[in-house]
Amino acid sequence: MMKLGLRCKRLSVELAVLLFSLMFSLALVVYAFHVLKLFENIEVLVISGPITILLPYSINFINFLVILILILTVPYATYKYIVFRRKKRIEVLMPVLLYDLAGLVRAGHTVPKALELELEKNLGPLNELIERVLSRIALGDDVSRALSETFKDQTIITRRFIETIAEAHESGGRAAQVLTEASVHASRLQAFEEERRRNMKVYVTIIYAAILVFLISSAFLLFFNTALYEASSRGVTGSFFTLLLHPTQLKGVLYYTTIFITIPSSIAIGKIRSGYSVEGLLHMAMLLSVVMVFYNFVDNLVQLMLTIVRF
Repeated sequence: MMKLGLRCKRLSVELAVLLFSLMFSLALVVYAFHVLKLFENIEVLVISGPITILLPYSINFINFLVILILILTVPYATYKYIVFRRKKRIEVLMPVLLYDLAGLVRAGHTVPKALELELEKNLGPLNELIERVLSRIALGDDVSRALSETFKDQTIITRRFIETIAEAHESGGRAAQVLTEASVHASRLQAFEEERRRNMKVYVTIIYAAILVFLISSAFLLFFNTALYEASSRGVTGSFFTLLLHPTQLKGVLYYTTIFITIPSSIAIGKIRSGYSVEGLLHMAMLLSVVMVFYNFVDNLVQLMLTIVRF
């Protein structure tokens, strides 16, 4: 009953977050449709080819799409990331738990008694799980089952070390030795993971830099396009430049392109940093916000560049 209640609680929170995102998104669509009249007289760029693509290039329309993406993904991603960080925190505490249990078992305590004594320490979220284990043991579960059932939703590394605790309990006189060896292994594994995370930071920096470079390139491309388009409209340049996209159309195309680059890049950042793609959605939210601000104010930057440089 306890396990079922906890699972139902987690599912209800996830469902509530999803429903909030969907309802807020629906409200935004209704507001954009009836109040802002965003879908009336949408300007569309027709891209001919084997499949004709109709691309709405209005900045307001693309802003709406970005905001819709953020509303649909950020609340749920934030909730899942909080849960993930809690699990990682428990994983980080495993070497401490194993070391303490080894010392207590070596002093003559059983594994359940050692777990009970560990509650006197502040082990953060691990205390709550230890309390659940002890409650299950008090209700009649054996130690191995109580440990495996309580920690079944944790990371695979945490579950492996929990299995080691269960094996130590069943091993009798070798329990202290098993726990000591597991503690040393957990510490080494944690040090390796920390080194890997530090080494991977350079790749995250490269991805951020690449998106920044693309935004700067987009600003210069819009500057040259605007300058040549204005010159063409005055008849200063040849007929070749009449084939240029209108600056508003080009800005819309670049806006879409940046979005399509940012989303998979952000997910890659999450996988690189923590191996968890949901973290990438939070990076996506930050980057898309920057991209949206950039394309809403890039015209001011282009006009500033035009006042400095005249063709």
